[in-house]
Amino acid sequence: MSNAKYKFYYVNGETEELETNEPYTDEANSILNLQLIQNATWLQAGGKHINLANVISIEFAGDQDKRKLEQIKFRPNK
Repeated sequence: MSNAKYKFYYVNGETEELETNEPYTDEANSILNLQLIQNATWLQAGGKHINLANVISIEFAGDQDKRKLEQIKFRPNK
């Protein structure tokens, strides 16, 4: 089984696909959703730390199929 991948869509128009350390399962999708619910500022993927203030949306993907997440609206931390 392959690892999960996140495709980031940035505010400057660029896109980047990074592979995570989690296997491509629903659990990896749940981990991402939990981090976003907790209003994370940074996300780690592919050995990089992504500042979510620069991200418009994230697509969760793997080798078998692609699942597009709803566009994520980020709130600034207080």
